[in-house]
Amino acid sequence: MEQRINLKKLLTKISLLGILLTFTQCATSQKIDKTAPVELSSPYFQKWVSGVRGGGYGFILYFPVKSKTDMVLNTAYFKGKKVELRFDENKSLYSGKYKDPQSEERDLIMNGDSKKEYGNKAPQTEEKIPFALKEGECIVAYTKAGKEGYFRLDELPEKELKAYPMQARPRQ
Repeated sequence: MEQRINLKKLLTKISLLGILLTFTQCATSQKIDKTAPVELSSPYFQKWVSGVRGGGYGFILYFPVKSKTDMVLNTAYFKGKKVELRFDENKSLYSGKYKDPQSEERDLIMNGDSKKEYGNKAPQTEEKIPFALKEGECIVAYTKAGKEGYFRLDELPEKELKAYPMQARPRQ
């Protein structure tokens, strides 16, 4: 009788492990197209730096589209970061701006009395992307006819740094 119970426990554990492996495989086996299903005209990225102290830095992704399509580019994964994309109809261009959260100047209240540090914000943590990317590689998530897909760009070229000049702030 005891052997029967042990065998039943073993079969249950094996079944659960099989189900778990099946779902794990489904979640990680995202099909990534080697070519873009939309015609892009020289996509690139550009680093940027604010001219104002504490204004930040990061990069901007540019995906110029050659022809109108029913496909929508949603998100790009680049340099280990997730970047939401927006479409500018006037320029036929998808773009997305990433601002490094470490580049923002934060006012911290440091005090021996922890109650006086109440207004401090917790540091931002970034979402881990679901892809392992090589240097310069970019994966773009898109939607076409209600279905989601991904395509890979092996090398996203970099254009010259864009520095935003300081602007005088209006007096209050």
